[in-house]
Amino acid sequence: MPNLNVTDRDETDQIISMLNSVYIVDTPNSTLPEPIIRDYTINAPIYENEGTRVLMRQSVTVGTNVTSEIRDIISNVENTNFLNHSTRILTPEMDTAAAGTALDGTLDSFNYNNYSSDAFSYYNLRFEEYENYTVDAEEKSLPNFLIGALYQRSYNQEQEELYNMFGSIPGLGSTLLLAPATPINNYEFDGQFLGTEDYDAALRTDYFRIFYENRLTSSLQYVNANQHIYLDYLYNLDDSSQIGNCPFYNRIRLPRKTRTIQQPPMFATEENIQTGTQTSPLVISMEQSGMTDFLLKTFRTSQSFMRTFDVNGAPVDLKVYDLIGELEAFGISTALKGSDEIYLRTADTTHLSETENPFLFYFYKLISLGKIRSLTKSNMLKLEDLMSRQDHRKEHIGFKVVKRREGRTSPIQTFYFLGRKGLQDFIDTQIRFDTVYTYDVVGMFAIYGSEYSYENFSFGLDGFTFDFINKPSLKVVEVPLASHTLRVVEPPPITPEVQFYNQKTEKNKLKIRLEHQDGNLVNEYSQRPMREFGGNSDYISRLKQYFSSDKILVQSGKTSDGVYEIYRVEDPPTKYSDFEGNLIATVQSSVIYNNNQRSKNVMFVDQIKHQKKYYYMFRVLTHQRNPSETSEIYEIEMYEDADETFLLVNMYNFPEPDYSDHEIQMRKYLQIIPNFEHTFIDESAFTNMETATGDNIQNIRLGLLPDDDSLWSYNDKQKKYLKLRLESKNSGRKLDLNLLFKINKPNN
Repeated sequence: MPNLNVTDRDETDQIISMLNSVYIVDTPNSTLPEPIIRDYTINAPIYENEGTRVLMRQSVTVGTNVTSEIRDIISNVENTNFLNHSTRILTPEMDTAAAGTALDGTLDSFNYNNYSSDAFSYYNLRFEEYENYTVDAEEKSLPNFLIGALYQRSYNQEQEELYNMFGSIPGLGSTLLLAPATPINNYEFDGQFLGTEDYDAALRTDYFRIFYENRLTSSLQYVNANQHIYLDYLYNLDDSSQIGNCPFYNRIRLPRKTRTIQQPPMFATEENIQTGTQTSPLVISMEQSGMTDFLLKTFRTSQSFMRTFDVNGAPVDLKVYDLIGELEAFGISTALKGSDEIYLRTADTTHLSETENPFLFYFYKLISLGKIRSLTKSNMLKLEDLMSRQDHRKEHIGFKVVKRREGRTSPIQTFYFLGRKGLQDFIDTQIRFDTVYTYDVVGMFAIYGSEYSYENFSFGLDGFTFDFINKPSLKVVEVPLASHTLRVVEPPPITPEVQFYNQKTEKNKLKIRLEHQDGNLVNEYSQRPMREFGGNSDYISRLKQYFSSDKILVQSGKTSDGVYEIYRVEDPPTKYSDFEGNLIATVQSSVIYNNNQRSKNVMFVDQIKHQKKYYYMFRVLTHQRNPSETSEIYEIEMYEDADETFLLVNMYNFPEPDYSDHEIQMRKYLQIIPNFEHTFIDESAFTNMETATGDNIQNIRLGLLPDDDSLWSYNDKQKKYLKLRLESKNSGRKLDLNLLFKINKPNN
């Protein structure tokens, strides 16, 4: 994780600048700017109480000549409050392309078996009716996985009302929303391929099926309350791994730094607090005071304001609020539970907001303020710490996850999490099938900052004195950590097993058996994009969002509906697109089993000619009528011998392209020297003494041989080529080259 250097410092504090310019007067030829400070003394801090806050006081003595410039500085800072919340926050390195590294070195953001990527969509079980229902459903009306995780560990009236949707579907109380993931790589043990008796038993305990059957009676109160969900229990991987009953979901990893050095649990170091190996002391204090509901609510309703921070050298506006101020303003009449909110807590959890006795309420509130005062006192920085620009201590206290649907700017839901030990994976089952969602993950960090001032200035002959007053400024800052775009669609089916048959006593009849393939195919060694074919480009674009990758990472038998497309061409294809427009049949079995499930195996009969080759290719469709990858290509030929027919079946491969190279590289220069008779100057043109010398020059020719045998008939393809013979001295092999020169003679 890189460091996020969050700087919130008043650079106008001239006192610290002046104190940092101290030097020894005896140093010769000093070039330091005025004012010249000989020395200073900072006394040990004294802590005082100021109402509900602690106050640090340090007396400072400065040795210097009190010049007019120094008096101007003092005048500028006297009775002025300065803020400083500089710190470093470890932010996660986002898994934008990667859950693991492929063989080619690229990173894939989807891992089917291991939860190793920061966010992915997951198609878990086939429940076609529920899928189709959710396409237009209100997300907030759907089963909430977080409620299921709470109900699994805590049972009383409050938790049961949430679980059965405020009593609107009582049958939900005896069902299971959470269940262990199916074994053997989710090998289709999802209840749909069991016998009738077991299948009915699975229906009676399946939360999602009972909800679907009673969806029209669900509570409007449940829908409204799911606008804001506050997670106030120890939700961890033991909960988020139990996705066995969820048809599909989005999984978001709440980003926390992975711990690399094992620390003993008794050391509550800042590293441990921020990595999630320990719960924040601030959160623990709120738990002990029964104030966790208040802390979670401040994530939403605090009197926050935007403040400009310097984040890694660039100005960034971050939302900030004062936690102590929020707690001081919190009263017995403060409404913490709205009609659009759900607080998820165990049965043994009590909140201060439920205390109706004013005396007890304010008594426990003072206890809570005292715990915070103790925390802030132990984390206050002294003047010398601020001079050295020491980082303020911070704690990661929680997350806010804002969920939006594509095409909407306003959030659909917001989820709030306290940063407890073990918090990691957020499972969202309140989603529509085949819909794009964006999740913005915001980290909530408490910074034990400084609000300080300089008071009680006193001047003497050799300098001046003053008091440094530091008050705790416990600010909560919202830091954007991640943004994920997710979409659930069904993965493509596995291409079918194909078998060809003929009947020896019948002519021209080819039987093709297409068999369904169970299980999940995760072939990490041959991941590749799906081939564009037969109008599947829209499905390919949706799969890219589902896998967060251009490649098809998983094929699953559970999405096959047993509907097959059969393509056939009669000429040898050179590419898959040659099958475009050559769909000869779309077939499905008519066999229905006792459990009302249709067979996914089918036999198709085709009529073909004898002594003629045919080429077949197949695809299988999902229950949403999206196609699988194209199958292998089969070359089929049937021929007749006497009164019987015979069948030849071969796997067909496209013709290999011609990769031959017609160039030969030579490692040395080649010097070509013609024979002597081709280089001798023919002087016969000079025998005519009446011709002027200049005209005779045009008649000069090389070579003593006739024109037909001359080398110098330039650019004449009708003449013989120049024959060049190369002979190897090692092997004796000979190579003849016929060369035709193209030469332009100079004019001068």
